[in-house]
Amino acid sequence: MNKERETGTAHKFRLSGTAVSIFVLIISGIAAVFYGCSIVPAALGGEQPTAELSAAGSGQTGDTADQSDKGNTAVPFVIYPHRSESTKEFSDDLDAEAAVLFNASTGEIVAAKNEEAPIFPASLTKVMTLIVTVENARSLSDTVGITQDMIDPMVAADASRCGFMPGDTPTVEDLLYGMILASGADATLAAAKYTAGSETAMAAMMNRKAKEIGLHDTYFTNVTGLHSDQHYSTVSDMGTILAYAIQDELCRKILSTEYYELDANEICPDGIELHSTLKSRMYGDEMPGVLVLGGKTGYTDKAKCCVESFAEADGETYILVIAGATTNWNAVYDTLSSYSVYCIGGESYEPSRYKKREK
Repeated sequence: MNKERETGTAHKFRLSGTAVSIFVLIISGIAAVFYGCSIVPAALGGEQPTAELSAAGSGQTGDTADQSDKGNTAVPFVIYPHRSESTKEFSDDLDAEAAVLFNASTGEIVAAKNEEAPIFPASLTKVMTLIVTVENARSLSDTVGITQDMIDPMVAADASRCGFMPGDTPTVEDLLYGMILASGADATLAAAKYTAGSETAMAAMMNRKAKEIGLHDTYFTNVTGLHSDQHYSTVSDMGTILAYAIQDELCRKILSTEYYELDANEICPDGIELHSTLKSRMYGDEMPGVLVLGGKTGYTDKAKCCVESFAEADGETYILVIAGATTNWNAVYDTLSSYSVYCIGGESYEPSRYKKREK
């Protein structure tokens, strides 16, 4: 109460004191009720208010009916790979122009070689195409019409393709598996058309995503990884993209899948079986204590052979990106060796030690 309004009498002072006390009690009661109400949902295990705030903060709408069909769309940020006192340089035995091996959770680099040098990422690009498609797809069951202009340029460029024909109507899910397992440029262009309306617009979305997740030196001019001098990255940036992707349930599943079957068309009346370009070259469990879970391969004349993968070793998840290898098999053998030698102190991979197994 304002002092100017006090009368100075003891009687009014006592009344004032009583009024103030009552007022304080009322405010305290309201606060207690409000506080009690606010903790009830948590005590009951309810997290709806937090989820609603997260959705609002991420720009998602209230329409979540189709979220389970698309996987997790709100992917947390990743820690950019960084050196520490324990970081090692890859030995001269590594057949690569650049490489980085790091802990996916902490970002700490275990071993590296020219990790910030510019590279041409080739089809490793498609992991970013995968991310942007998954995060923007309305439904995995949507269908996309394959057109002649999606096929002809890729045939002319001798790009890897799934085998779609003009007039085919694969689902978005088909396209996702096609772009990763078979490295299908036809599937990748169709996904770009569906997601952004054109390859140019999709590349712009991919560049925005690159900035969003804190990449240092990456720029995309296309969605397939076909060579362009203006289409570049680093192994650290590509590893960060993979680290981001495997936090999403659907992306991780696709990157870990070995086989996927597409519907039949005129050329393949029995259907098209897609095989992972990575898992067709390794089983993943060749090295004791290491399990390579999945990843992506890439190749162009300028980029040479590229492999990025993620693996579990000693209870940790690691990511390895190798770029500029002279042969596909050298990249595969170096992948197996690197996880073993640098993550758990094991042996290098020796092809003669392992017999081909029937799948």
